[in-house]
Amino acid sequence: MLEMRVCLPIEVRAMGGMYTFVENFLTYLDRKGVQVSQSISESHDVLFVNSWIVSYDWIHQVKYNYPNVRVVQRVDGSAQDYGRFDDADAKQAKVNLLADLTIFQSNYSKHSSREKFRVIHQDGPVIYNPVDTEIFRPDGDQMPLPGSMRVCNVSWSTNIKKGTWQIGKIARENPDINFVLCGRYNALPDLPNICTLGHMDRAGIASALRSCQIFLNLSENDPCPNVVIEALASGLPVLYKDSGGVHELVGDCGVAITPETFRYGLDKLRRSHTLLSRQARDRALKHFSPDIIFPQYLDAMAASQPRDLPRFWDKLKLRVKGFPVLSPQTIL
Repeated sequence: MLEMRVCLPIEVRAMGGMYTFVENFLTYLDRKGVQVSQSISESHDVLFVNSWIVSYDWIHQVKYNYPNVRVVQRVDGSAQDYGRFDDADAKQAKVNLLADLTIFQSNYSKHSSREKFRVIHQDGPVIYNPVDTEIFRPDGDQMPLPGSMRVCNVSWSTNIKKGTWQIGKIARENPDINFVLCGRYNALPDLPNICTLGHMDRAGIASALRSCQIFLNLSENDPCPNVVIEALASGLPVLYKDSGGVHELVGDCGVAITPETFRYGLDKLRRSHTLLSRQARDRALKHFSPDIIFPQYLDAMAASQPRDLPRFWDKLKLRVKGFPVLSPQTIL
């Protein structure tokens, strides 16, 4: 492995999503003896940023002061595709001007941010998110949860596109199925077959997952949800809305459904549950373990080359093509 010093100036938080990735990446880099700093003022070879979390001005200053630093931007997808209508896409479009390497979480992530919406102008490799297969595994402590057939859902965000608002209707129509919910949820009906566990750490989520038989994901336009990969690693086949990058993750280890076809999908998974559970775990080990994913990151980072800072005319050309790298006021 080539020696490199990596700056990753993103604070780990107990919020899932990007922060789960950052925590897993830092753990892996530490295990491999890669030098890591979280201060952009320190000397490093690679500056690793995510979407728009690290500001354009900070990154520009680093590239100006240290022209040989390679900026690696990990892209989730288009923010507006996922229900955000602030300036997040404009921010990550500007950051992409400075990126020497752009990495997409999934094929859908690339489609969402380059074709469906004009946000990221640079192409780059698709590298999926990893899962800690030692924490998320079929064997281990379980929770004493009610019911014999339990379906789990995990969500930190209450964004309407997470689809969790549909769980109440599904639970009411399937009173013999117990729904185990981990995370944050808007108001759901008070039903005896809905068990809300609240916010949990990763060990708690892993325990809840392995205490259930099926995972339910109803998110829309989600590029690469960690919770789906964690469910697969825990041996849970997945019922999912056929949207975003979820199908890429699940493969043959689940069934695409709508709320109306939930029961059909559930019964289909139950008929082959033992086989599908084993295949789900095998799929996670083969495609999403840290030892599979993170070497791809390090190889791509090592092969990247620093580029010159963008000129105004470079930005103007992209703006004309529809990329929000300049405001109309700046052009005028």
